[in-house]
Amino acid sequence: MRDESGFRRPKYRQGTLAVLLLVGLSGCASQSGQTFATLDRNHPQFHSEQCQAAIRDTEIHDDIKILRAIASPVAVVLSGGLLLPAVFASNVGLDTVDRVDASRLDISCGGVGQSAGQIVQDVVKGAAFGLATSAAGAAVGAGALPTSTASSK
Repeated sequence: MRDESGFRRPKYRQGTLAVLLLVGLSGCASQSGQTFATLDRNHPQFHSEQCQAAIRDTEIHDDIKILRAIASPVAVVLSGGLLLPAVFASNVGLDTVDRVDASRLDISCGGVGQSAGQIVQDVVKGAAFGLATSAAGAAVGAGALPTSTASSK
């Protein structure tokens, strides 16, 4: 696209999408992964079969989080925002499962875990952030937000 002076304007939509993806990928560790990293390896329960099974059961959450971070904004932008409710609901559900599994992991390995209230509070915070970034991504993809400025000399 060219501006009034005949110069080509840079395409900011792709840049904006890339920035949103990078922001989403900045916290790639799932709650289960973060919990695993903080486990006390000297605790007697850490080497128990129950703890090791919980560790194996939660390994998938890091992969899911990375896929969500990439696929969610792409789906919302490419659909022009139509998939926002479905993406939002699936991300809330997956985040809830991750946090419940992280709490079980912590308890299985000698920690205290999180209460249901703490889990709900963290899921709501994450959902609010996800909704805000998804809505911004959809607005940019649909052209609702300004994507370039007029050049000045």
